[in-house]
Parts: sequence; C-alpha cells; structure tokens
Amino acid sequence: MLASVNSLPDDVARVAQELPLRANLSALDNIALIPLYQRHHSAQAAMQQAQAMLEQLGHPDIAALRDADMTPAQRFVVQLARALMLKRPRLVIDRPGAMLYDVPYPLFIRQLAAHDSLDGTWEIFDFSWNQTLYPQ
Repeated sequence: MLASVNSLPDDVARVAQELPLRANLSALDNIALIPLYQRHHSAQAAMQQAQAMLEQLGHPDIAALRDADMTPAQRFVVQLARALMLKRPRLVIDRPGAMLYDVPYPLFIRQLAAHDSLDGTWEIFDFSWNQTLYPQ
C-alpha cells in the first residue's frame, strides 16, 4: 500500500503525516505558501485565498494558530487546505487515523468533503482492516 502512495503521479495532491506544516508559520501562512510560490500570486492575494479556503472548510478561527497550538484535527484541516490549494483533480488522504486520533475521522472527513465548492476526487489510502470505515 505505501509503495503505491509514494508512486502517485504529480497531478495528485496528498494529505499525509510525512508532509508536515511549517512549524514557524501560522495556519494561514502555511496555506498561503501554495498560491504564493506555486502560482506566483501577491502576498495579499495568497492570504485572501488561504482565508477563503479555511472559511470553505468551516474553520476560519484557526488562521492564526501555529502548528504547536493546533489539535490534530485542526492540523489536518490546514494540511487539507494546503493540498486543496494545489487544485489538482485527485486528492489522496494517506492513513487518516494516524493524523486524526482526536476525532471520529471517517465522519470528520465526510463533513469536510461535503462542501459544494470542493470538487475533484477524494481517495483514502488506509490499512486494509480500516476499509470498513469508508463507504464504497
């Protein structure tokens, strides 16, 4: 399973434990890095896009938090927002239980994915014994 996750093509955005946040930056700054450096937007435009993404995900209140001040669920939201900012057709969430140990994560992910403005295909790569947690 892990080999297949590591060999995903470049058109896939990933949320994974081994893709951590920058600890010295706020949630908003971590998300804004994507439009700032990948699409060369101005700092102001990147921050506005990052704030809009947090609002879309229903977590605008975590914008000022740094990694050490976040709960695992809040950290996941920032990692997810960062991946969504890449605007790739596929999103892979790699072993969410390892990242979301503070919330019932299948429900938490379903709630985040339910926002109409978020398109693309979301896939969860997890251990085989956890497959029953996800509807087919």
